[in-house]
Amino acid sequence: MAGRRPLFAIILVAAGLHALAIARSPLPAQDGLKFIRVARQFQVDSWPDAVRGADVHPLYPALIAATEPVVSRMIGHGPDAWRISAQVVAAIASLGLLVPIYGLTRRLFDERIALMAAAILALLPVPAEVGHDTLSDSLGLLATLATLRFGAVAIRTRAWQPALAAGLAGGIGYLARPEVVVAPMAVALAWVVATLRGISRGDEAADEPHWGSAGASPSRMWTHVTGLPALAISTLALVGSYALVKGQVSEKLALRYGAAIGSQAIVHRPVPQLLPRGLKEADLDFSAKEEGERTTIRGPRKAISMALTEWWDELCWGFAVMTLWGLARQRFVLGLCRRADDDGTTGPRGGPERLVLGVFAAVFLVVLVRHATSLGYLSGRHMLPIVAVSVPWAAAGTFVCLRGLGRVLRLRPGLARGACVAAVAAVVTVLAVYQVRPGHPTRRGHLAAGRWLQAHAEPGEAVLDTRGWARFVSGSNGYDYWHVRQALTDSHLRYVVVGVEELAAQTPRARTLSSLLAYAATPLIEFPVFSGSKDVGVRIYRFQQPGSWEGLTP
Repeated sequence: MAGRRPLFAIILVAAGLHALAIARSPLPAQDGLKFIRVARQFQVDSWPDAVRGADVHPLYPALIAATEPVVSRMIGHGPDAWRISAQVVAAIASLGLLVPIYGLTRRLFDERIALMAAAILALLPVPAEVGHDTLSDSLGLLATLATLRFGAVAIRTRAWQPALAAGLAGGIGYLARPEVVVAPMAVALAWVVATLRGISRGDEAADEPHWGSAGASPSRMWTHVTGLPALAISTLALVGSYALVKGQVSEKLALRYGAAIGSQAIVHRPVPQLLPRGLKEADLDFSAKEEGERTTIRGPRKAISMALTEWWDELCWGFAVMTLWGLARQRFVLGLCRRADDDGTTGPRGGPERLVLGVFAAVFLVVLVRHATSLGYLSGRHMLPIVAVSVPWAAAGTFVCLRGLGRVLRLRPGLARGACVAAVAAVVTVLAVYQVRPGHPTRRGHLAAGRWLQAHAEPGEAVLDTRGWARFVSGSNGYDYWHVRQALTDSHLRYVVVGVEELAAQTPRARTLSSLLAYAATPLIEFPVFSGSKDVGVRIYRFQQPGSWEGLTP
């Protein structure tokens, strides 16, 4: 237990940083509004009905729904309770993933480097940001790392119990993020590779306890693959159960392909969204989001280039360099770890972990490139699993550099240790301060607009909010821009909240929105982009339902 105390300290510090960030982030991510909406349905409808009606995978919203009653008892019911509940679930998952990254790195190297890996992952800005925002990425990342950790143990021991645990972790993670299913697939492939290696050599690596035994015959080798059925069945049972309830394997993937991200195509729904008379004939663009600023990916080469750029940025370039250095100096680091460890091993460490992480990185990159070239889009959040599995080698590279810092500077041992401490403290301070900065500061106008609506909108009045944040803060009934057609047919629609930059864009969507407001709405009040700014960020319009939309053109 004493050996784990530094890890607990790292988790406690990370928890404090998440708590500060949550306190300074009063508005959720825009995708987070969708998770919160689905979570509310879990408290209203039966869970099977909520799953069938959701356009996201259900685990994260279900956990939000289960957490909200606890949070609301402390701060009261309302939008803040839902937002904080979503952030708490994401933060707990983010803290939890420090445990498998520590376990994986400890088997690859030693406890010192494992602690460094946990600290690096806790401090990296993008993993930390999704850990205290209202997003499911940290939950999916936790399931991915847990699957890889259990999978490596299963390959080393050739036991079905850790294989079953890996399959369950992958299946549960699939209920949060569809791409998590790549992890159990990679574990299965790594298992096959390890088995074929043992058959081709006539033995297995004797350097790891239970990793194999010398002179193993092919028939004996294949008796050790009993874990593969456990891995496959446990994963498929959860994926299949979701598919039976939902009626399809993944609503999220179906919507992505149906919407053709990067274009202005509209998903065709079973129930059509009818437009009022006069708007049907006009050449209008009711795209839910403005996609014009995204760079469309054309071909695998561009996808790989963007993936590497995102990987470099999310590792804050310095840790990307350390990752490459850790890979290049891996044998040297392993030599140091053999002298530092006291577990009795004499050969290279972490064979199963190295195999599982390598296979996962290769398979995930192939899937990612295929995804990016098909949809023309790659998000930084898509690279998080690759960033996470790079962290052990980033820690190894950092360890080598810190160890050699004193020698390069030719300092006495005491001064060398002081220089290392100063360098580490500087990096930790910069990343920690960056983490606790106010979240989404340019959305302060939406926050002010929401509070204005909360004070002035009557209970029966509906609000159309193109971004959704102001309506979320106010708690008003109404519509997001995905449902603008229903909003325009609602006689109770009284307010429209829109970002000024949406109107200024030179796109068909912006022209449509400007024409609608000019025809049937009056500017009511404006709010700055953030406190103290002179630039207008958000405008609220008073909407008057016209008797006819005839003659409106964008």
